[in-house]
Amino acid sequence: MLGFSEYAQFFIAMLAIVDPVTILPVYLHLVRHFTKEEKSQAALKAALTTTIALVVTVFIGQMVLDFFGISIGSFQIAGGLLLLIVALQLMNHDDPLPAQGNQDKSLSASQVVVPLAIPLLAGPGAFSTVIVFSFRGDSFVHLLVLSACLMVLGGIVWLALHMANRFMHFSQPHHHIHREQNHGADHGGDCGGIYCEWSEIAVSPLICKTRKDL
Repeated sequence: MLGFSEYAQFFIAMLAIVDPVTILPVYLHLVRHFTKEEKSQAALKAALTTTIALVVTVFIGQMVLDFFGISIGSFQIAGGLLLLIVALQLMNHDDPLPAQGNQDKSLSASQVVVPLAIPLLAGPGAFSTVIVFSFRGDSFVHLLVLSACLMVLGGIVWLALHMANRFMHFSQPHHHIHREQNHGADHGGDCGGIYCEWSEIAVSPLICKTRKDL
């Protein structure tokens, strides 16, 4: 089992590699058509997927790579190519997530896992770092400590995505329109007993309609 400084080094290294802050523009692009509840679920799904993938790698990562005959270098090259494709799509203003129907929203939800969680958050660098540190100790407690560090990291990822959702929610303008019958005394306007539509940010009625027009 390693000392506290080595585990602190592992946690800081993983936080720098995963770096949830730099992934926020991609995340906000993916969930821009989601409702508030769907955004919360997307943040939780991305954080859980990242955490589970890294924790599983602690225990069986090297065995999986050896089983498929994949080296760390090949894994890094494949992940880099996938990141390049995503970057080119964003640069060309391609919209992979139009979200105009239930099928498109299902596609958006799946892309929260791939490519957001894997490989943008849990990428080749994160997997290779986990595998390297997992071989620096030979006890089961060592693997549990690494897993605990990754769970804390997953909490930080969720917090970053959740705060991005809140920022996106409060930064968008909200226009609430309601109808009321005005008899000349409310809001300083005189609609002569007809129905008016008001906006919370307006000082005059937006639309005035007679009863027969409603």
